[in-house]
Amino acid sequence: MEFREKKIKLKDGTTCILRSPNENDAEKMIEYLRMTSEETHFMVRYAEEINITIDKEIEILQDSLNSSRNVMIGAFVNNELAGNASISCLRNYIKLKHRVAFGIAIKKEYWNKGIGNALIKEIIGQAKQIGYEQIELGVFLDNEKAIALYKKHGFEVWGSTKNAFKLKDGTYRDEVVMGRMI
Repeated sequence: MEFREKKIKLKDGTTCILRSPNENDAEKMIEYLRMTSEETHFMVRYAEEINITIDKEIEILQDSLNSSRNVMIGAFVNNELAGNASISCLRNYIKLKHRVAFGIAIKKEYWNKGIGNALIKEIIGQAKQIGYEQIELGVFLDNEKAIALYKKHGFEVWGSTKNAFKLKDGTYRDEVVMGRMI
């Protein structure tokens, strides 16, 4: 589903454009995915695991735009992809289609500028508009800033998975499962 362009002002006064990424953004998306995965261990993949082709990324972006159940919103600052959030139908089965999975990432240089708040607010609105009843996400237990941000937007801790992530150094991180009714 396409999210129509919306301009917002960040905390530092910079203009940020929220819109659905399209095929022209495929290369930016791949670079963004690699960069956000390098900057923190809070992402599910390491940068070297992102080996998607531009053609495949174009296909993913087009599928998102053509979907009636999924939404992707990019945050662009001076034409640079600074952040991205998406919701995707958990499974399109009668018993599950009231639930939606949520994901978000922001480049480190844009942390604490208001992009996360803006993206979450818009994603919740889109989920409501589509007709979902609850939004779900998983977050690293040690990602305290993200957990606080989600709680600010009405998400609650619904559970956890012990040792959900194993890092390269051999250490484990638990995952907190959070959700929000719409």
